[in-house]
Amino acid sequence: MTAETRPEQRFDWLPLVWVLLFFAWLFGVPLLFLRAVFAMPFTGMASAAEVARRDSMVMWTEIVAVALPLVGVLLAAVTRRKVPAVVFGIALFLSVSVVGYERTLNARHHPPPEPTSDWPVCQEHSGGDNECPGG
Repeated sequence: MTAETRPEQRFDWLPLVWVLLFFAWLFGVPLLFLRAVFAMPFTGMASAAEVARRDSMVMWTEIVAVALPLVGVLLAAVTRRKVPAVVFGIALFLSVSVVGYERTLNARHHPPPEPTSDWPVCQEHSGGDNECPGG
């Protein structure tokens, strides 16, 4: 076999990719999260646009937090490398755990709004007396 056809020679660039993915996950995801946290003003109430922007930034942070280790695991699986598979598997487990916990907390702190009445709309019916049902 020549040097060009040996499997270990075909993927000389992969260790660099794994290092870049790992450091992007280790430092980039917390920086994205901090940017999302500090996107809202600390004084007074935030506008709906600011809350929507922050929620969008948190969502993209969660996507990046899961996608980077997932790419690392897939590359390790394709090239059959055990150490990167374990490292990125642990990173993926941690990311999914933190994202799941954050989503659970977010769901608890923001329950759906209570309806204001039993009837969501007042619709007049033909032959009626122009009163809303229920009040």
